[in-house]
Amino acid sequence: MCAEFKRGLVAAGLEARRMPQHGALSRRLMNVCGWRIETVPGLIPARDFFALLRDRRFPSPDWIRHPDDLEYTPEPDAFHDLFGHVPQLVSPPFTRVLEHLAFAARRASDEELAEIERVYWFTIEFGLVREQSIVKAIGAGLASSIAELDRALHLESIERRRFVLTTARNVEFKTDHPQALYMVADSLDALAKDLRGENWSSARRAS
Repeated sequence: MCAEFKRGLVAAGLEARRMPQHGALSRRLMNVCGWRIETVPGLIPARDFFALLRDRRFPSPDWIRHPDDLEYTPEPDAFHDLFGHVPQLVSPPFTRVLEHLAFAARRASDEELAEIERVYWFTIEFGLVREQSIVKAIGAGLASSIAELDRALHLESIERRRFVLTTARNVEFKTDHPQALYMVADSLDALAKDLRGENWSSARRAS
């Protein structure tokens, strides 16, 4: 994982040997960065998801994946959210990206919302970043998947493209198996800058 993610892991006070409880973790996060954990049963609609992010609440279930799904799970569980997303929440470079996407979704049409979801997928969930010429992971989906993290960074046959916002808005993704394409941002700051200046209400552009 990239250095900023690892700093967030330390700042959040997560312990490798123990799953944090939502209540205690929320209280700690409020003190550290002003975010809270909102317990939900599982996946929720995109509009509800981004509405919670605008209120600095991150939705997470309180159940853990089956041992058979240790290397990859198509549905986020508490491990994915707490060890994959919480380190992002205490990091200003990450939260700038989250907030730009969340506020863009506030008045988005259904088509624009789908594009915002795609950008979220290729950044916050499965994004890569170039860090001192070395490609590192930033996505929570990679942080919580041993097999896919290794695959994304080291498998020669995997496609890794430089992150381009117009492309990310239009490329479809699959949630039920490891990714065939990853996008590499120049930096988290550059990513946030791109999102801040994007006109989400513009006509959909071809990649």
